[in-house]
Amino acid sequence: MRALYWHWEDENVRCDLCPHGCLIPSGKRGLCRVREHVPNEGLEALTYGMFSSVAMDPMEKKPLYHFLPGKPVLSLGSVGCNMSCPFCQNWHISTWVSQIEMSYIGVDELISLAKKYRSGAVAFTYNEPLICFEYLSDAMPALKKEGIRTVLVTNGLINSSPLKDLLPHINAANVDLKAFDETTYRKLGGDLKIVQSTLKSMVSCDVHVEITHLLVTGINDDLSKFEKMCSWIAGELGKGVPLHISRYFPAYKWNKPPTDILLLKKAKEIALRYLNFVYLGNVPDDCDTHCPGCGKLAIKRSGYDVKLLAVNPDGTCPGCGSDLGIVLF
Repeated sequence: MRALYWHWEDENVRCDLCPHGCLIPSGKRGLCRVREHVPNEGLEALTYGMFSSVAMDPMEKKPLYHFLPGKPVLSLGSVGCNMSCPFCQNWHISTWVSQIEMSYIGVDELISLAKKYRSGAVAFTYNEPLICFEYLSDAMPALKKEGIRTVLVTNGLINSSPLKDLLPHINAANVDLKAFDETTYRKLGGDLKIVQSTLKSMVSCDVHVEITHLLVTGINDDLSKFEKMCSWIAGELGKGVPLHISRYFPAYKWNKPPTDILLLKKAKEIALRYLNFVYLGNVPDDCDTHCPGCGKLAIKRSGYDVKLLAVNPDGTCPGCGSDLGIVLF
């Protein structure tokens, strides 16, 4: 499949999809590993419609706690990524360094699968979905035309022009905000300003946004920087954007101890000074939703068992009318 967003530079091609702007010689691939300069042809999207993982997940696994709570979501992942986090939890597919079995799922088949399993939403997840831009460009409008919601679980590392093409077709996104300083982001192969821009663009276009921040020992565990991140989220995106602070466990190339539970709890205390909805991930019993106005328990969660206790159909609190930021339908 011919890729979108690239141009020739002499005998090489320059990829314009993400801020890396890879200059790719003939026969080579970009940093994401899935966009290849085919001799005499140009840039090709190698993994168009190719998926390594397909599953029915709870929406809460994405994690999305305020978007269609308790509903199942058809979830698909491919291979490759445009970042290089040493603590990657899905490194087998993100690095694509070994043979991975994949299956082709065309757009029409994807729609049929969603209908077959009565899934009101499809999530592109597991690896970085934005590097499969061409498939998203075809699939997401087609899904929305059929009344099927679209979800991205993403690092948000994409240039503004291709993002603008996708925004009208995205219903919800969980964006992984990995750190809050440019130096750390560069070490992870990313760009903080680009991710901030992606988040602001999504919110301004009424995409339901939730943020995940994996608190990694020895990487981003400076709580002063964490507090600046929370302040930025509240000021630029809104106090109602849910934040998931997830516990790190050793994986891939990073073997530091798991995130200290006391540090996680302190981080949550800090976040709650700025944000209405803060959750701890990869820890038990810290996932209920309370009304920020009256404190009433709105949603009770036990694992992936979800009970809606006090939520109006419009996503507000029946007790005090406060906005819970919950999309039920």
